[in-house]
This record gives sequence, structure tokens and C-alpha cells, in this order.
Amino acid sequence: MLEVYFERVHEAESFYQILRESCSDWKAFRRRGDIHTIHIVPEDELDWENCKQKLSQLLSNIYIKHREIPAIQTILEKTYRFTNAEEIERITSLAMSLIEKDEDIYEHRIHQHELHDILQTIFMLHMEKGLIRFDSIVHFRFHHYIEQLSELVGLAIDEFKREEDYQSFIHSVREFIARKEPEIDVIYVLEGEQYYFFREDGSQYTETDLEELMSRFPLYIFALQEEEWNISPLIMLAPNHVYLFGDDPTEPRMTTVINIFQEHCTFFPTAEFPFPAEEEKGS
Repeated sequence: MLEVYFERVHEAESFYQILRESCSDWKAFRRRGDIHTIHIVPEDELDWENCKQKLSQLLSNIYIKHREIPAIQTILEKTYRFTNAEEIERITSLAMSLIEKDEDIYEHRIHQHELHDILQTIFMLHMEKGLIRFDSIVHFRFHHYIEQLSELVGLAIDEFKREEDYQSFIHSVREFIARKEPEIDVIYVLEGEQYYFFREDGSQYTETDLEELMSRFPLYIFALQEEEWNISPLIMLAPNHVYLFGDDPTEPRMTTVINIFQEHCTFFPTAEFPFPAEEEKGS
């Protein structure tokens, strides 16, 4: 028989329920008056390695369910000195997305499920046959896991700051366009390697047209690069409405245009573009 001890009653209860629901080949019970200890009788008590494998996964699940998010928030507060509750919540959400592989941007830096693999390995290495103390393992054996989690939280903070910079950029451009007198009423934009811009009569802005526009526009105000041909013409022209044609409205360049112009931008599939387009940029 095995005993698993938890200092926190709700974690003991959670572990007991998981055992009852997912381990039909193990008998789990609690003794009256002892709400912290779960007693387990495995089907094959002699196969300790198999027991350790299964228990380590279950204990990892308990940690993930009850302590992973608080651990992230503690790192934010104590290591990175965040105090704003809204920022902590947003960064925690980003960190969880990285852990759960909702984001592909850091795939080359974070092996899939690496953190949770570390958790399971720690529990496997430090459980003793007979009595397993969950909190002792968490308190005294989690150094490597916390180091890795702290690094991941740092990546989430980087992503948070990028989002903040992006939102600041969008806000600044919106304010600029709101104050600027529109130079045209509508513009048609066709997605390509670079965007193609068309007037309402179907005539295409040439490269010379775009260069002249951008020569009058102080790109440095918004930290735009000199070769930025997609956003700058739209900012300079400040049209009353943008008709945007492309394959995917969630593509980053498309999203930026849509975020800037909001209700003044309408997206259509590329196939619905009404004018003939040259292959070369602005020609």
C-alpha cells in the first residue's frame, strides 16, 4: 500500500478524485479523521517502477491544476517586480499560452511540453515507496523547474512588451489619421509581396507616386522603416475608407491595417478585387 500526503486539503481531494476517475485498476481510500492522506493499493504492488510512472504523472497534474499559475504570478511579483494586477494577469495568460503551445513563435526555444516533462521527472526521482510527501517534493526539489519556468515567464514578458509597443503604435497612428485631412476618399489595397494601391477610378499608384508620398511623410515619428511600403502610403493618404483585398484577414500586415482603420476598413477575398493589377510594385 502507498500513502500520498498533502498539506492542502483541496489538493488531497483533487488527487483522490483523479484516482477514482482515471485509475480503475487502483484502489484509493481515505481514513476517517485523516483528510490529508490518500491511501492507494495498486493492482500490482510489486511493479514499483510502473507505479512511479503513473504517480508522477498524476502528481504533475495536481501541481499544474493548483499551483502552476500561482507559481507564475509569484515569479512575476518577486523576480520581475510586477505589481499591477492587470499586467500580471495578461503576462500569466501569455505564459500559459507558451506552455500549452498556443504560440508558435517560441517553438525553437521551448521544446514541446518540456516544463511538464521536467515536473514528471522530478516527482519520479524523489518519491519514496511507502509514503510520498507532495509538498516536500515541491518545496525542496523544484529548483530546476522554477528556473525553467522563470525563463519562460521572461519570454512572456518580452511578448507582453511587444504587444504594448504594438498597441501604442496603433493608437498613435489612429490619432494622427484622425487629425489629418484626408487626401483621398477611398483607396483599394491588394495584398501581394508588397501591397498594391489603387484609386477609386482603378488607376494604380506607381512607385514614383509612393516615393513622393513617403518623401512628405516623417516616417521616424512612428518608427517606420524607410522601405515600409505597406502602411506608410495609407497613413499619408489617410483615406476615409480602405477596401482591403487579401487571402487571410488574420495575416499580420492585414491585421495592422484593419486595426488602424477599424470601421473605416472593409476586407474582401482577393478574387473579388475589381481592377487589373500589375505584377511589379506600383508600376
